[in-house]
Amino acid sequence: MKRLPGLRELSDDHHTGLVLARSCKRAAQPDSELSPGEAWEEVRQAFSSRLEPHFQIEEQHLLPALEAIGEAALAERIRAEHAALRDLRQPVPATRASLQRFGELLDAHIRYEERQVFEPTQHRLPQEALQAIAAACHAVRYAAARPEER
Repeated sequence: MKRLPGLRELSDDHHTGLVLARSCKRAAQPDSELSPGEAWEEVRQAFSSRLEPHFQIEEQHLLPALEAIGEAALAERIRAEHAALRDLRQPVPATRASLQRFGELLDAHIRYEERQVFEPTQHRLPQEALQAIAAACHAVRYAAARPEER
């Protein structure tokens, strides 16, 4: 799916999220080499370094833009799924079932955004909103880059 430049980096982040979702579902299998605790440690690290910044960009820039073009239902579903994923990131106890649930929800969330949100709305979003999204993505990537990459 071709993305406008303003949404390209958010869409690229989705690839990383899909890889994490697949890893969770694999780690949830009884024959997995990773213990649930080890797998959840990977999830927590990825969540804080990749998913949470992505969610914040969407919540601060994309969702208000969606609401402004009359797509409040899309924005509300995204907020609800972000909240559900945040709730699931620290399961007690860490189990294979919780890994499976997290992986399934993350996968479904990303596919929803790509197919039901980005594709039908990207040409309707104001240019200013797309520019703000792109700038926020760039700022997050710059902040996360090692000094020699800046």
